[in-house]
Amino acid sequence: MAWRFDKCVINGEIDNTERGRVTGTLWLLGRDEPMTLDLVGDAWPDLAGCKLTFVNTNPVPQPQYDEGLAMRQTGSVGDITASMKLKKLLVPEEEWMKALEEKRFHEVPWVLSSSLYLEWFSDRNGRMVIQTTDYKLEVSERHWEADADEQAAQQALNDENMRAYMEDLGRMLGSQEEAEDDETAK
Repeated sequence: MAWRFDKCVINGEIDNTERGRVTGTLWLLGRDEPMTLDLVGDAWPDLAGCKLTFVNTNPVPQPQYDEGLAMRQTGSVGDITASMKLKKLLVPEEEWMKALEEKRFHEVPWVLSSSLYLEWFSDRNGRMVIQTTDYKLEVSERHWEADADEQAAQQALNDENMRAYMEDLGRMLGSQEEAEDDETAK
């Protein structure tokens, strides 16, 4: 399971102007100090070589992330892009939740929108994801551009990171089930 804390982000910056390294700063509601990122890897071609700054114009608390979320994030890049397409619902959350409960979600109006998708594999917290169509984004000029071989190598690394994460998650869940079985047998 991924940590998904996009709603409590106030603003931030992701910097991939140095090849093979993504750094960043994320300001979160209720935190005096920002979360910092220092990750190995590169963003997708739309952000590779660039600095991305963003603002969440309507941050809301996500108290489930008040505990356990490391404020210094190290690890490896997953998929980092501002060009992933996502359905953006055109009604308030309460309305689409009601439609979902009533099995009439297909009636909810939406548009296809570019979304910000920031994914990394944290040494401390595992898989981290920020996915939203609601932030205001600004992308700097490009400092370098990935060629086709570099893009393919980064995609292979992203795939390997996800595979390793899923294996670790499977082992952890298997260990948890074994412990529960042992406790039940007692």
